[in-house]
Amino acid sequence: MTRQALLTLTLLFAASCTESPATDPLTPEPSFAKGGRTTKRADFTINSGGMSLVSDGKGIYQDDVCGVWGSWTADLTYLAPAYTTVRKAQCADIAPRAATLTLAVRHLSDAPHLDDTESPAGSGVFSVTDVSFGWGANQTTTVNAAFVCTTGIRFSAAAYPGTDDVVREDLGGGLWRMYTRPYPHNRAWCDVNGVSTYWHVDLDVLVQMK
Repeated sequence: MTRQALLTLTLLFAASCTESPATDPLTPEPSFAKGGRTTKRADFTINSGGMSLVSDGKGIYQDDVCGVWGSWTADLTYLAPAYTTVRKAQCADIAPRAATLTLAVRHLSDAPHLDDTESPAGSGVFSVTDVSFGWGANQTTTVNAAFVCTTGIRFSAAAYPGTDDVVREDLGGGLWRMYTRPYPHNRAWCDVNGVSTYWHVDLDVLVQMK
């Protein structure tokens, strides 16, 4: 094989290896800077005004500060208000961060729309472990809280029929807002040992990629 033929074959091989894969225009995904990491750190703010998901009132949750963990990839945005590792130098005399989830309104039926608001079974205030927003086709949002719902409360009309989707709004500059639609379009699914229930749950979270 001549040197010119070998060079041509090498260039063709390189071009085939660098071709970008097709993307699904219907699947919203966060954009990353050229050459950036596939995983980004993230800070977040939980809007507590009239919400079911409530912050601890200490302001922004900063990744890797006082036990907070915030990460963002093309598949999953994972936010842990109270992670297990706390650096004492960062949190001298400051308790680790926290968040709570209140289940108060249980959804009973759609036609007619009927709810149970009188301290229904399973209601209460629970400590939040983490909140995650999936970026796949189902766009599942999960809130994991201690002692409530075996697999966490979940929003995803596609994966969990009877629930509502969480809105994901790109505000620019790596800032996103994730929030539920107004009642009654804020239904979440909860499973407790194989028993499914639905709850009206409000959340409003701002996430800033770093």
